[in-house]
Amino acid sequence: MNNTLLSLTISILFGIGTFLILRRDIVKVIIGLSILSHAVNLLIVSVGAFSGKDVPIITHDEVASTNTIFIDSLINGIFAPMLNGTNPTQYVDPLVQALVLTAIVISLATTAMIIILAYRIHEEYGTTDIQKLKRLWG
Repeated sequence: MNNTLLSLTISILFGIGTFLILRRDIVKVIIGLSILSHAVNLLIVSVGAFSGKDVPIITHDEVASTNTIFIDSLINGIFAPMLNGTNPTQYVDPLVQALVLTAIVISLATTAMIIILAYRIHEEYGTTDIQKLKRLWG
């Protein structure tokens, strides 16, 4: 049920973002780009979040009892941290969260820059309607 609800939420966000990008007002286009960016981030997180069940954090007690940090068993196809003497488990990939965090920061900076440009356009021309701006620019 959670995957279905999350997929439905992501598709609705994609639809709303696409709808707003196709509007005539620059402010609505900016909001649409932001919503579309959030939808992409949710999609990336949803792909990586349901691949495992444990977090890839090894505590001090686990390291002290086995005297090792972690071992990858490439021969057996285990690419996640595995302690000596324990059963291999499926870990959630932390790279997904790192990529989404980077995407959020880049999206924030890009949105701030676009908002500043829209503000300057409104100050200069007195409108944010794309059709009116096309007529003003010739």
